[in-house]
Amino acid sequence: MMQKNRIDNLFQKYFDKTASPEERSELMSMINELSSDEELLKLMEDTYEGFVPQHNPFVLGKKEQIFQKIQVSIDNAEHKSSLTKVVLNNKWFKYAVAASVTIFIGIAAYFFTYHPKDTQTLVTDFNPGGNKAVLTLSNGATIILDNAKNGQLTSQGGTAVNKANDGEIIYDASQFPQTETGVKPAYNTITTPKGGQYKVVLADGTRAWLNSVSSISFPTSFNGKERQVEITGEVYFEVAKNKNKPFLVKAANQLVEVLGTHFNINSYNDEPDIKTTLLEGSVQIRRLNSNFSALLYPGQQGVTRSSGPIHVQHVDIEQVIAWKNGMFQINDASIASLMRQASRWYNVDIEYEGKIPDRKFSGKIKRDVKASEFLQMLSYFNLHFSVEGQKIIIKN
Repeated sequence: MMQKNRIDNLFQKYFDKTASPEERSELMSMINELSSDEELLKLMEDTYEGFVPQHNPFVLGKKEQIFQKIQVSIDNAEHKSSLTKVVLNNKWFKYAVAASVTIFIGIAAYFFTYHPKDTQTLVTDFNPGGNKAVLTLSNGATIILDNAKNGQLTSQGGTAVNKANDGEIIYDASQFPQTETGVKPAYNTITTPKGGQYKVVLADGTRAWLNSVSSISFPTSFNGKERQVEITGEVYFEVAKNKNKPFLVKAANQLVEVLGTHFNINSYNDEPDIKTTLLEGSVQIRRLNSNFSALLYPGQQGVTRSSGPIHVQHVDIEQVIAWKNGMFQINDASIASLMRQASRWYNVDIEYEGKIPDRKFSGKIKRDVKASEFLQMLSYFNLHFSVEGQKIIIKN
């Protein structure tokens, strides 16, 4: 146990670059005495799990991504001829060191430390998004919500429209007489721009969070036998329970029906599929103008394409709703998918110089950082970028 504690301590000091020459020598001797590569792998994993970057806000993924990054460095290192390539087998990375454990650890240490000389800077930086949206009333008039004062903004169809202190919009029918059943309600739309997000509480108590470049159209009161809204982009719902009045969400060619539950719909036009992810309860998904449908349970995601059946898969819930919780969180995402998110949040255009890099990214970063900090992660994958006006150009 004492030896393990000692090697753990030396290993951490190596990564922190605080080890003395004697401690570095002692560490190399102890590593050479390890009985298997698995022991070295475990040391690296343990060190990584406890590592908190001092300057880089991007939190890299777990062991699979660690060794993916080591591979990128190996490919470009002057010592690559003396190292065995990292081999991908499903989701496990096998590794070996043919000549020098010291070289191997040195390459790995690169990804645990900060290198100012490798960090690019933006001459023109871009701020993160925030609470920005436009409310379009039933008569076509608009209210810019981020500039509107708190309190009652207007009334629509017998419902007061209020802006709360935290910025959310609340539809409250309690201040007015109950609208009679069968009376045509007023319809409103809330739309977020690039770099915008917003939260609205509908008249039935349902809460909806809009991601950037999204919209929700809804009646100011739900008087019929069902509650139906229509969305574009990405919206997270916490639906107020009402077993007698189902809640319906139309998104492009898909209709989702629930009684009361929490779920997320991603239906951006620039994404290949509509993805509906369930957190609690159950939802029924139906592709319009077809016989295809699917029932989702918590932890499942329904993928609706332009044709064919709805595919159901298990997903990482935390990753799906990270945007709502103020994070970018990705797992084996392509550079194109990652930069589509950046484009919407930072209100920038993305262009690729040459072929789009075929690499996968994993990790998370807070959404309140500037674009320059967001883009720091690209240097970990030997990608570079430049800025022209409102456009970020990704270079391989």
